[in-house]
Amino acid sequence: MARRQEARQQPAHSGLAEAVARHPVVAGAGAVVGLAAATAALGVTVARIATRRVRADRLSPTGALPEGATEAELREDDPLGPSARRADRTALVQADDGVLLAVEEVGPLDAPLTVVFVHGYTLSMASWTYQRRSLGAALATANGHRPAARLVFYDQRGHGSSTRGPVEHATIEQLARDLASVLEMRVPNGPVVLVGHSMGGMTVMGLADVHPELFGPKVVGVALVSTSSGNIAELDFGLPDVLTRVRAAVLPVAAWTMRRRPAFAERTRRLAADVVSAATRSLSFASTDVDPRLGRYVDAMIGGTPVDVIAEFYPALVGLDETGALEPLRRVPVLVLTGDADRMIPKEHSDTLVEHLPDAEYVVVPDAGHLVTLEKPDEVTRALSGLLRRVAAETAGRPSD
Repeated sequence: MARRQEARQQPAHSGLAEAVARHPVVAGAGAVVGLAAATAALGVTVARIATRRVRADRLSPTGALPEGATEAELREDDPLGPSARRADRTALVQADDGVLLAVEEVGPLDAPLTVVFVHGYTLSMASWTYQRRSLGAALATANGHRPAARLVFYDQRGHGSSTRGPVEHATIEQLARDLASVLEMRVPNGPVVLVGHSMGGMTVMGLADVHPELFGPKVVGVALVSTSSGNIAELDFGLPDVLTRVRAAVLPVAAWTMRRRPAFAERTRRLAADVVSAATRSLSFASTDVDPRLGRYVDAMIGGTPVDVIAEFYPALVGLDETGALEPLRRVPVLVLTGDADRMIPKEHSDTLVEHLPDAEYVVVPDAGHLVTLEKPDEVTRALSGLLRRVAAETAGRPSD
């Protein structure tokens, strides 16, 4: 049976509803593209408007950035500052359609175990900064002994520093093939553990669908963080009823507009700056006292994702159904982790995963939202460390493939 850590209920945020109340006309009409997209998946609400708000010095004084900061500088503004773990090496992996995937690694190439981290929608490999520091220090550094693991991070296509592909390849199946390319080029021999957050978890499940033979012989462990195997189109994201009804009516139009008229979509989101900012905070975090630096860091990651890329991947997310692909995961140790106050992909979706993976360890982090990896990094790192210890114990003495 799955091991469960119960969590207490977290009250929903009111910031989004208050922002809509302050700007009813903008929220109901001019902001429909930005706000509707926000309800589709994490961070659609901000993209570049969030960066512009930072430049306008609308954050708290302790979180303000110098006027004219570039998006690249924002992405580099790691909340860990000097203690952030830098890459030991970087690489580019070419996907099967020519897209170049940016890869960064921590730890030696000959480590006995490799851990590959797959980030979520509109984010980048930078979303793992806390785990990269903590696990890098504990597992991938020679602290008087041979490092236990190598950590591999990469940007999904169209995100971060990776290049874009054709619109018809904005699918979970293609993301799964991209992950397969990363494994082939950067981890030719096992064993490997896959860690996926949100869309990254869907990517891991997609890999189980297209390459089930990898699970067991090469992929020896999986962590599914704040993710879902399907039925995302039915979510209300904790929005007020009126906005839920509006979302259902306008999302197809909003997605079309972002694909076909991205400049217009960006201008529309600019009109809805207050609604956009409140929605981002509400959908990302459960805490009401998030450090402005952390909010700025998330805004910068999302701001680096082109609005049309956001729109291109939306159909793949709402049409997701990977429940049938879970069977290969039963061959390996699995961790399912979620925040108890996740409004993007609620806890019930993790419950469903555990129903199909009864031997999985199930961790529910109290008072955590969708970005649990950033909001509650110690709890996430602790759970991942436990998974890696179990995998190491099970694979001890086993020859590499």
